[in-house]
Amino acid sequence: MINVISAGRKLVLGLMLLLFAGSLLAATTIPATYIKPDLDLTKYKKVKVKPLNISDTEVLKPSWEQGSTEEWTFEKGTGEEIQKLFMDAMHEQLENIGGYPIVDKSGPDVLRIEVEVLSLTPYTKPGTKSGDDGHEIETLGSGDLVISAEFRDSQTRELLILVEGERTIGDEYRTLSPENHIDNLKNLFSAWGEKISHALSEGRD
Repeated sequence: MINVISAGRKLVLGLMLLLFAGSLLAATTIPATYIKPDLDLTKYKKVKVKPLNISDTEVLKPSWEQGSTEEWTFEKGTGEEIQKLFMDAMHEQLENIGGYPIVDKSGPDVLRIEVEVLSLTPYTKPGTKSGDDGHEIETLGSGDLVISAEFRDSQTRELLILVEGERTIGDEYRTLSPENHIDNLKNLFSAWGEKISHALSEGRD
């Protein structure tokens, strides 16, 4: 089990990463900042998914915490565990269900996908636990984040689709707990993979 809420008031990667996947789910298709004119994705039969880029993610405080001098940070030690959840969801949705093998090498029929989390603004202070003061804490969503997701031809590296911008994630009240964060993370990764699979399959025989 991943420790989503850490000691020392640090925001664990799991709380951050549960957000990004749902940012691509605002519509029935991928809401893109840029789409190559006359784009045809049917040529792509395989997918090369790069590790989630969290190397330079900035954690920002919400407006109601701006008066506090405490720095909000997240731990990157659980990155490998979170990436496994991400890749497991991609394999399930793209490969097992969608029929698009995930590969390591580039090719003429391989789509390259890379997502970077640029910033995160969580709604609750890192280290906050439901029930600490005798009251159960529920939150509607988990925060706001800014992402950049690139879909490229794996051989030419030509940009095909760009998704970027801020999203507010979550439309259901849930108790603040590690279990709910992990559950949300799995569900959102799966939903994101499903949307990619649907985008690839449009027009496919």
